[in-house]
Amino acid sequence: MLTIGIMATCLAAALTLHAGPSTAQSNIRSTDRAEVAWKALRDEHFGDRPIVDGSDVIALDAPDQAEDAAVVPITITDKRADTDRPSIERLWLVIDNNPVPMSAEFRFGPAAASATIGTRVRVNTYTYVRVLADTGEDSLYMVKHYVRAAGGCSAPIGSDPTEALKHMGEMRLRRVRRNAGDAARSQLLIRHPNITGLQMDQLTRHVWPAHFVDAITIRKGDALVLDASMTFSLSENPALEFDARRGASGPISVRVHDNKDNTFDKTWQPQTAQAAHEEETDT
Repeated sequence: MLTIGIMATCLAAALTLHAGPSTAQSNIRSTDRAEVAWKALRDEHFGDRPIVDGSDVIALDAPDQAEDAAVVPITITDKRADTDRPSIERLWLVIDNNPVPMSAEFRFGPAAASATIGTRVRVNTYTYVRVLADTGEDSLYMVKHYVRAAGGCSAPIGSDPTEALKHMGEMRLRRVRRNAGDAARSQLLIRHPNITGLQMDQLTRHVWPAHFVDAITIRKGDALVLDASMTFSLSENPALEFDARRGASGPISVRVHDNKDNTFDKTWQPQTAQAAHEEETDT
């Protein structure tokens, strides 16, 4: 369980930054502070490995100013899919100024059609959101986007936690669209409160213990699509868009694990040709 001391730090940061910088100079100071935070994170997680501009390898779509700091949509687009360049094997999602900056890691298997990922995250204070890609080459590739939002990790839980626990682990798989080539994009929706450990019960004033999804594995047949590890930076009721190969045979199976050692499994059998054109799979 995360400590109340960390919660106090997060709340103080949220209150301080809620109004946002009022001048260009203060904007510069904010981004400068963010780069200082990144230097420490880089040294801790990536050491001396070279990191270069990744704008020709990946794209990061995120809002400049989030409407809701607890539900910030992001899309990571793989620009090397369907090319003869070395493919992306691994992605890291880093939110510099979140309580746990290393927010998610994705490893892609042979049933992945691309490394494109869509999800929703919490942003606790003004910060750079970064994505780093590993293609097996000497250097890592990085893109970043500065997001103005505050209080996402301590925002009140959006649903009754007791009621949410009754439906915890329920899953849906929604067909987003059929891409060109071999890719079929789907969205996995998981019912889970994803409690950060920094959120206060509005009636009792007690802090809810951390309870969040920390791993997701997706397979098509016996082949791995992706294996992901994550923190409470993902929003309540996590959502994950991914590209699977249409040519890979077998059902889509998902295993979800949380930090309370709960495991949830769900399998969707291959659709018939008629059902394959429908927007949603059976739940």
